[in-house]
Amino acid sequence: MITDFERFDIHTGEIGEGDLFIGPDGQQINLEHVNVLWTGVDTVRQLFQGRLKPEVLAVIATAYEGSFNAMVTIRGIEFRVQSGRRGGFKYLLQNREYGLTLLVQNFYAESDTQGTHVKIETSPRWLYERSSHQIHDELTEWGMFFLNGINPVGIALHLAVDFQGWEPPQDFAQHFVTRAKTVSVHNGMSDFHFQGLEGSTVNGRGETYTFGKANSLQVCIYDKSKEVDVSDKRAFMEGIWECAVNENSFPDTCYDPDKPVWRLEIRFHHRIVNEISQGTPGMKPIYTYMDAVPHLTGLWQYALQGNRYEVKRDRVHPIWTKLREDIGFGYSAPDLMYKRVKKEPGCGNEKNVSLAFGNLLSIYARNRFSTRRAWECLKQSGLWDDLLNYYQRRELTKNELYQLVEDGLIKRRLLSKVAA
Repeated sequence: MITDFERFDIHTGEIGEGDLFIGPDGQQINLEHVNVLWTGVDTVRQLFQGRLKPEVLAVIATAYEGSFNAMVTIRGIEFRVQSGRRGGFKYLLQNREYGLTLLVQNFYAESDTQGTHVKIETSPRWLYERSSHQIHDELTEWGMFFLNGINPVGIALHLAVDFQGWEPPQDFAQHFVTRAKTVSVHNGMSDFHFQGLEGSTVNGRGETYTFGKANSLQVCIYDKSKEVDVSDKRAFMEGIWECAVNENSFPDTCYDPDKPVWRLEIRFHHRIVNEISQGTPGMKPIYTYMDAVPHLTGLWQYALQGNRYEVKRDRVHPIWTKLREDIGFGYSAPDLMYKRVKKEPGCGNEKNVSLAFGNLLSIYARNRFSTRRAWECLKQSGLWDDLLNYYQRRELTKNELYQLVEDGLIKRRLLSKVAA
């Protein structure tokens, strides 16, 4: 059975609260110097389904075809127009200063047909400057600008907490329990990628630990005070951190600019959000930001229960207990038993489909097939229907399947024997 250390408040004597954690063997860990600087939603990706408005699409297409550095003005805001093919869309409209990236026209559907033709990604600053209702309403307004018969069909969420006063030890990855098979550790000089946790090593102190893949539930803990210089967000983030106070520092800030700030970030792919809403009794579907808001704390706790840092087997480390229990996102967690929907029994050939898919990609990579040619060959291979069913049961779209094909070809060319 998985258990936490017992909590004790040295100021009030209350059990179950406070920052002193007492283990079953009498060991004590005091986390009173851990200060939470910020908690919030770092990124939102909203998917909309509908029919593209031809007049709007024409403006984007004309700009894109007319210039390499094409610009287009949408709703009074200037965006640079680029290819959105890598993201599964035809066009990518980006304005980093404003804080939105717009992906328009599903690459695998005709523009005049119903489809998931719009994906909107927000920046942290864009979210920070708006209330929950404003976020929801403005995302809808952007979607309505491009689409007729608009329908929200999914949302991806990145939840984050920034804190000081504790840093992951060198053996952090070896004591982290997760179902994820893919783990990567970055220590500032090189990257380490490995499958599973046994026998993994890290040279020096890790600066970034990532568990899981981007198209699933991903847990990432990293040195945010270094990342803000890479992403040029130091002024923005320090302005937020300097507003943090605690009982001992009030009215002054508890942020110490001379100490590192670590971030724990939980990234929910829209497929995972859908699976949780379908698998949790009494929970309504989550397709929009306002659908998600009442469940943000519950989703956070769900992720930290299934992915956790342990002192030893089945004994949760106090820092993980504190981050799981003390962090909230505006609403208390509903009284729900969050869980992902159970996978329905398939036709019994999932393993064979997966193996055949991987073997075909290896053959295509060895013969230097382009992604488009590999895609067309898969359609004619006799595997196509089973392959679509296999990934549709996992709520992956054709866009995401195409991306898997592209990534699989690249990986095999660069890392496997087919590159020889």
